[in-house]
Order: sequence, then structure tokens, then C-alpha cells
Amino acid sequence: MDRELYWYWFQEAPGASRATKLRMIDYFSSPEIIYYALEEELKPFFNKTLYFNNFINSRNEAKILQNYNQLLEKGIRFIHMEAEDYPERFRMIPDPPLALYLKGEFPDPQEVAIAIIGARECTRYGSEMARFFGRELGRAGVRIISGLARGIDGMAHEGALEANAYTMGVLGCGIDIVYPEENYHLFMQMEKCGGIISESGLGIKPHAGLFPQRNRLISGLSDGILVVEAMEKSGTFITVDQGLEQGKEIFALPGRNIDIKSRGCNNLIKMGAHIVTEVSDILEILHSKNVNTVKVSELTDVEKFVQKNLLAPNEKIVYSCLRVEPQYVDEIICKAQIAPQEVCMALNHLTVMGGAVETMRNYYALKL
Repeated sequence: MDRELYWYWFQEAPGASRATKLRMIDYFSSPEIIYYALEEELKPFFNKTLYFNNFINSRNEAKILQNYNQLLEKGIRFIHMEAEDYPERFRMIPDPPLALYLKGEFPDPQEVAIAIIGARECTRYGSEMARFFGRELGRAGVRIISGLARGIDGMAHEGALEANAYTMGVLGCGIDIVYPEENYHLFMQMEKCGGIISESGLGIKPHAGLFPQRNRLISGLSDGILVVEAMEKSGTFITVDQGLEQGKEIFALPGRNIDIKSRGCNNLIKMGAHIVTEVSDILEILHSKNVNTVKVSELTDVEKFVQKNLLAPNEKIVYSCLRVEPQYVDEIICKAQIAPQEVCMALNHLTVMGGAVETMRNYYALKL
């Protein structure tokens, strides 16, 4: 077998944790030496006979080659820590991955990258802000990193793709598992316009223990971490803590004090995170060459949309009544103070033009 196959066996070998495998590499210097090591040499690394036996029994060249060929057939690259294309950023974190499974490409290490993270069950406001910052930072040349999860993660990727910018998703499951299924379209696009990585091989289902591990990779690939929306006690803070340990800049989007899902962000700001109200707040700190100011302002967006599109008077009135948070059509009618049928016609036209979105039946919101 060649060196890559020995690394592939070592990465996949059951019975030993990543920490144990790193200790073995320190002692033996390479997977090839470990593969041919005597059982009595390996036994001290295991505290249970079952784990030891599972590890020893995995030394099966035919099976290793068969499984490795399955990766190649699926267009998956295997990158071990001695490979030339292993990301240098991972070598600098306290707990580097032994190897990675990759679809697409790694981000350019010379370019600025930011992780955009937050709640899975986010509000409409959080969703739109994640998409907005993913899109506008992407336009400014920043690489967008996130976890391809439901909610904030997925919307950050979505925004980057809208800007034809690079975005990478870090999975907490096997590289061939689309999770959640609703993000299937993102998986397909990101393979072509970005990248998807995982520490887990084929067929590994998502489970709680894998997500904290993947979070260190999200922060590891990034120069900074933007928290868009998070509750007071949130799994998002695992990534933040790991980012702080790795020396990353932490940013947070403020929210209203009464919003439960903004309390985590507000607390981060109180503890010293950079407050973010516009894209340049991030670009200036990360020393990006492109420091164009892009403000998050509903009024500005309204003005731009009205100037770009020749809206009828009633459409201007209805559009000015829309907010990021969805409103029931009766509430919009009440604000607009024009005939209900005129409001409905205006909403339909605005939706077709891309200025409004119907989030659920008869609920409309501003589309940033």
C-alpha cells in the first residue's frame, strides 16, 4: 500500500480516539509503522481489550483498498495531515484533524475568511441578516465558512452563493450524508462553487458528539466568527470558545433586549465581542483591502428598491409598510390605509419583483 492508504486505514481504524491516534503518531511517527507494529507495542495505547481487538482486526489490506476506491468513485478527496494540500490553518489549532474528506476545494489560505454561525431555529430577522452578511461579505472577497446546518448556517451559505462567492460547509456527519435534507440544493451548489469537508467517512450518521468536534474546524478555517443570533445558552458558544482559544476575532449582531434569541449576542457584546451593524465593522478589523461600507438599514433598502423599480403609488405605500419580520396581511392593510384589494395586488407585484416574500400563507416580509 502507498502512504495515502496507510493514512486512510489509520483515520478509519475503529477502537482509538483521535487523541489516542495523535499519541500513536507522536510515538511511531507514521501510520505505516503503526500498521506493521507488533501487538504488544500497540496494546499500551488501549484501555479495553475490545477496542484493541477492533483496531488490530482493521488491518486488512483488501478491505482498506475497497473502501478507499468507494471514496474515489464518489468524487471525494482524502486529505491527511502530511499531504501538501492539508490546510495550514488546521496545523495551528490545538487539536488538528488527522485527515479530512473533501468535496470541492479548500478556501484560499491567503484570503480573509469568516465563520457565520447562530441558531438553527432562528427568527426571520436572523435568517435575513445571515443571508445579508453572507452575501455582502462574499461580494467584498471574504470566504464564508459555516456548518451547513438549518437556520443561520444555511442562510449564510445561501447569501454567499447569491454573490457568486466562495463558501465552505463543515459537516458533523459523513461526507456523503446530506443533513439536514432541506439543504440538499446547497450541497449540490457548494461542491461546484466552494467546498464541503468532514472528519467522518462514508455513511456516518449525524449525532450530538460530532458537532462540537466539527465546530473547532469552523473556527480553525476562519479569521473571525460572526454570531448572528443565539440564545443565552446555545451550542453556538462552543464555536465561540474554540475561536477564542485559537485567537480569532469575535463579532456579534445586536438584537432587541426582549428577543430571547438575541440574548446570546447581546451578552457577547457585553463581554467584549465586536458589535456589528454594517459590513465594514468586520472588514476593518480583519484588515481586508476592500472596506466598502454596506449598512444594514431597512430605509436604505427601501430607497434603493424604489429607485430601481418604477413602483406605482400604492406599491410604494405598501412596500414602506413591510419589515424584516413577517406581518399578517390585515396588519399591512391597517398600516397602508388603502383598499384591501389594492394592498393584495401590490403585495403580489412586489413578491414577483423580489421586494417582498410571502413567508407563509398571508404573511409578508421585506426581502433584503
